[in-house]
Amino acid sequence: MRTERPLAVYVHIPFCVRKCAYCDFLSFPSDPVRREAKELRGRYFDALLEEIRKIPGEYVRGRGVTSIFFGGGTPSLAESGQIAAVLSALRERFPVSEDAEISIECNPGTATTAKLRELREAGCNRLSIGVQSFSDRELAVLGRIHTRAEAEQCFLDARDAGFRNINLDLMAALPGQDETALLDNVRQAVRLSPEHLSLYSLIIEPGTPFYERYADEVPDPHYDRPLRREGRSLPDEETERAMLHAAQELLADAGYERYEISNYAVRTTDRCRQNLAYWKRREYLGIGLGAASLMEETRFSNTRDLEKYLTCAGDPEREEWEILSEQDRMEEYMFLGLRLTEGIGEADFEALFHREIDRVYGDEIRELVAQGLLVRDHGRIFLSQRGTDLANVVMARFVNS
Repeated sequence: MRTERPLAVYVHIPFCVRKCAYCDFLSFPSDPVRREAKELRGRYFDALLEEIRKIPGEYVRGRGVTSIFFGGGTPSLAESGQIAAVLSALRERFPVSEDAEISIECNPGTATTAKLRELREAGCNRLSIGVQSFSDRELAVLGRIHTRAEAEQCFLDARDAGFRNINLDLMAALPGQDETALLDNVRQAVRLSPEHLSLYSLIIEPGTPFYERYADEVPDPHYDRPLRREGRSLPDEETERAMLHAAQELLADAGYERYEISNYAVRTTDRCRQNLAYWKRREYLGIGLGAASLMEETRFSNTRDLEKYLTCAGDPEREEWEILSEQDRMEEYMFLGLRLTEGIGEADFEALFHREIDRVYGDEIRELVAQGLLVRDHGRIFLSQRGTDLANVVMARFVNS
């Protein structure tokens, strides 16, 4: 019988061909063929391997890895053998479940059929393809390097390579996008029959080219530049909600169940285990530049300085180190758990924190139920449709309550 505590592992690969106009992730442009760029990526993978070899024993003992996720950046930029080497190092350091979910993000245009086969043979059994849109116009606006045809071909190549668990990432509320355009994207995704779909609304993040371009459409009291245009390029909130409702209905009709605010799966077994670990506050260990961890109720991140990481000899400087109080843990349990359509289990809360949920959050729950934002039924508390639309408002009620 297995006795290991489940552990999710995230491996950050911070390189991409080109930084997209909306992206605020920790990533850097890296030419796929230039010798200097390839050498830098090689140094980075050497640093990853050294970090894995030096993972502290207290993080290894009593734990078994149930999911591994290669994110970025664009992990599919990796050279031949690099992903396999990381997986081999992780298996040497940890017991990895035979049925572990091993995901890797892939951008169309960076993964040949041969590379996809190599990833599958290395042990990756779930592929997450960053399609974002099946409209060439929208892809150009976003700054993506691929076309609609390349996105479709990437999916077909992944099937040929043996991937039987594929996620497609799509984005909604893009500049100039209306409901018809979004539903065209969703229909095209459904035609390919992936096991999983993620549908996220575009968020305009400070520091990105999109923020400079659309700042006048994003309320921000700290942004003092004058408006530069009349009218809107981005859908307003009401239009965005109508678009997402229509997409959700289309996906439901096609057999995709929404199990989290932005995520859909055909079967329960197709739900992303790595993300479920985050939403259910299970332990996870981040490896690589800026990677975040939650271990023994302590949250920390690796340094975000690339040169420091490359020269750390496997012992990266930790940032944002925080030992979580019981109040922190309860707040996270609420606002992460409510992202899931199954919501919060009242008995689960009491088992974890030895306190009845009403003694901690009774006033907030009753008020949100009265407002039609939460539903309370058979020992569970979850978002209503209106609550999903206003999820940030609901989550805020459980922080510093």
